Amino acid sequence: MNLSKHFTIEELTYSDTAIKYHASNLPTENHQKVLKHTCNYFLEPLRELLNKHFVNKKYLGQNIKNVIIRITSGYRSKLVNSLLREEGFHPSDTSQHCTGEAIDLEVVLISYNSVRMVLPYTQTFDLIKNWCLKTNQLSVDQCILEKDGFYTWVHCSYSAWGKTKNRLQFKSLTY
Repeated sequence: MNLSKHFTIEELTYSDTAIKYHASNLPTENHQKVLKHTCNYFLEPLRELLNKHFVNKKYLGQNIKNVIIRITSGYRSKLVNSLLREEGFHPSDTSQHCTGEAIDLEVVLISYNSVRMVLPYTQTFDLIKNWCLKTNQLSVDQCILEKDGFYTWVHCSYSAWGKTKNRLQFKSLTY
């Protein structure tokens, strides 16, 4: 089911942890509305900005044809959030993932000759920060460059219902 033009409920609710433990990660109807809002007011604008920045331009010697935002963690049920903690991760008890307002993501650039490149997380973080703080083309509550052992990711949150707090909180965390 599409939540927006380019994002589906399946990609925003997929969870290896939920699969591993046979745990439900199905969002309620209200959570689905919040996920749609997150897609339409954060992910779609981010996708548009990334396309303007990279498509038909060179990156590391490659002509870029397409940009993909890969969701590494979207919606999480309270149960999945607690299972992550049991596995040794550090999800917040008040995580906006549990409301559908937070996304962990990576950016994948695809060249015209089908070379796939993951944009460095620091560069993704810096682009989002710049588009929020310097050009006012994007809005977030928070954008966090997170590291846990060998794992790194960019976490972004956007409050629902058009009332984003727009805290513009940018930080790096290492666990």
